[in-house]
Amino acid sequence: MKWRIQMQTKWSLSEYENPKRYDIENKSLSDFPFLLSWAKKLNIQNEWILDIACGTGRVTIPFIENGYQMIGVDIHEGMLAEAKKKTTDCKRVKWLQQDCLQLRMNETIPLAFMVGHGFQHFLTNTHQNQLLTSIHHVLAENGIFIFDTRFPSKEELIQPSTEEYWTTVTDEKGRKCDLYTEMTYDSIQQIQHYITTRRFYEGDTLVEEIKTTIDLRYTYPQELERLLELNGFELLHIYNDWEGNELGEDCYSMVVVCRKKK
Repeated sequence: MKWRIQMQTKWSLSEYENPKRYDIENKSLSDFPFLLSWAKKLNIQNEWILDIACGTGRVTIPFIENGYQMIGVDIHEGMLAEAKKKTTDCKRVKWLQQDCLQLRMNETIPLAFMVGHGFQHFLTNTHQNQLLTSIHHVLAENGIFIFDTRFPSKEELIQPSTEEYWTTVTDEKGRKCDLYTEMTYDSIQQIQHYITTRRFYEGDTLVEEIKTTIDLRYTYPQELERLLELNGFELLHIYNDWEGNELGEDCYSMVVVCRKKK
């Protein structure tokens, strides 16, 4: 019998059940200037830009505010509903509920991106291939695809599987919320299993505790290069960060820029 790795294939979406909470915890726009620079470099005028796994529109909306026409695609209905509330009567955006593995577009797409480490939700080689094939299909000739994915450093993967404090935020109800994480890495599947615990306080009293899970695939730089080549893309750059610094071993997040090959 041929030996095969038993791969995990199901997405864990519990982290996205509360779109308002997601917005509170994910406010950074450190990726936007880099993405905007590529829109300008490509001299995009009337074409549409595609934000894949757009969530609540964290990056989509700043593009709209800068005069660009945007398509935001996500599989999560609740996240899209929150995005739509922010852009009522806006004619420069289309919010579409689609599976990223089966994108369908009528518009010309010279630039597509997937940020917030969304690429890591695609846990198997098959799903990674399907994702890139899907994006390749909707991109214009020589179209650019940009995405980020966490770097599989020793520090990132070999962490204690005990609960550790992460950060504190104020939730949509005005309560203090302490966030804790637990991580377990499966080195065969290259998947990090995360548990996030949120403890909500009114004053000094703990009033609620919620646990969510998320599973993330880690991919190495040489894997990425071969993966992109296999699916019809030319790798242009892998950066160390959204500032465009050179990739190094101290990297936290790889920023990948590739082009659809003819």
